[in-house]
Amino acid sequence: MDLLPNFRSTPKKFRTAQSWLLSSDVRLSVGFACSNRLMLMGFYNMTLNKQRVAFMVTTEQESLERLATIRPGVLIVSQQLEQGSGLALVEKARSMVSDIRTVLIVNGPPDDLVEAGRSTADAVLFDADCFVDGDPLVSMFRTLAQGQPYRSNSVVAALEAASLGREPWRDGLPDLNRRELEMVNLLVEGLGDREIAERLEVSYETARSRGKVLRRKLGVSSRAQVVAKALQLGLARLGGR
Repeated sequence: MDLLPNFRSTPKKFRTAQSWLLSSDVRLSVGFACSNRLMLMGFYNMTLNKQRVAFMVTTEQESLERLATIRPGVLIVSQQLEQGSGLALVEKARSMVSDIRTVLIVNGPPDDLVEAGRSTADAVLFDADCFVDGDPLVSMFRTLAQGQPYRSNSVVAALEAASLGREPWRDGLPDLNRRELEMVNLLVEGLGDREIAERLEVSYETARSRGKVLRRKLGVSSRAQVVAKALQLGLARLGGR
């Protein structure tokens, strides 16, 4: 697929999207959190008014620090961060900035799309959907301007497929021991395996092994899904409250 025509038309598309946002109650200052520096560069180059870029960071903690002081109107987050969880960041951002609009970009397997689609993010896009026919980016901004949630086609398809299946974890709370519950809370805090090992006073390999057992018990396959599932089940709360 030749993407050059899409890239060439991007500025025009964003001018149209910006006109919708200007007529809405969305504050046009944007923060970005992404582990992919090339993607951050792309976001910056596509931004028509560079003065509206509030920050561009690669970790959850850096984003939380900026949110506390700068308070942008829009936060665009990738699922994968260098440290922390994009899903958890979306949840925390709303509690810190009440009128913020959050956009979550996902690049994982169907399970990740389902977890992201069920999150509180105002918009969720599968990264491969961004430049397909139909201008999903323009549709996303128009939907945000109207105050409605947005899910790209791949996310909608994953959610529909999941609704036809059965999710055993909904039958009851998983049987987690004290150590596993401690690990859940540390993951929600955004700690990595080495930090968790230090906090629990165990080896790095032990922390990784316990993480695998925890994911199996929760029926998930990634750290981000552990965070989302723990919040859904009430096993942990943001900020430890």
